[in-house]
Amino acid sequence: MSSRKNASAGASKADPAMAGRKDRWYKSAGFAAGVLAAVVITATPFGAWRSLRRAVRDVERQFFIGVAPYGAAADFLADSEDAALGLITVGANYDALSEKLDALRSSRETFIRVLDSKGVSIAEIEDANADLARSFIGLREALLTMPLSEQEAADAEYYARLFESSQGAVSRCGYNEAVEEFNEDVYSRFPASLVGSLFGVDPPESFRTVSEGGGRS
Repeated sequence: MSSRKNASAGASKADPAMAGRKDRWYKSAGFAAGVLAAVVITATPFGAWRSLRRAVRDVERQFFIGVAPYGAAADFLADSEDAALGLITVGANYDALSEKLDALRSSRETFIRVLDSKGVSIAEIEDANADLARSFIGLREALLTMPLSEQEAADAEYYARLFESSQGAVSRCGYNEAVEEFNEDVYSRFPASLVGSLFGVDPPESFRTVSEGGGRS
């Protein structure tokens, strides 16, 4: 299981669709004004670059620590990892599924490594998640052709639902909204827009699950 999941076990796991919006830090007009002011005040090339880069990193950090009052996207993705392990356990009973099993084991190991890596980009996590999802779906579909016992069929269905639920929770956790609103309220406005284009500060990256067309490689 991902160490990141264990490290943040206290994060809220409330259904994002039911949570309110009033506590979101990025919705504050003061936050946007503060970032823009920091860019103006530190108007030397290095100071402006550093201020905008820090603000972008603060947005992307919400992927790992959560956008209040939601849980963190990284924690929900760890549930997908658990679902993959469970499906592997079911499929391990069938030699005919060895290729699909190897694919899911490999993508799961890569997913864990990427999610727990320091300095990893959101794009790298999205790619690893897309590979995991494709391998998961491949094994799930192959299992449907096997003479599963009643218990195996129930377990496979449970893990499929867990995987789907965790991916859906990532889509609803508020991170992409944080990115979109930061880009609209801060990054696209002067002087941040000028600093970004002149000094190569990219906007924060959104995250898409496979159902949303995720996977960039």
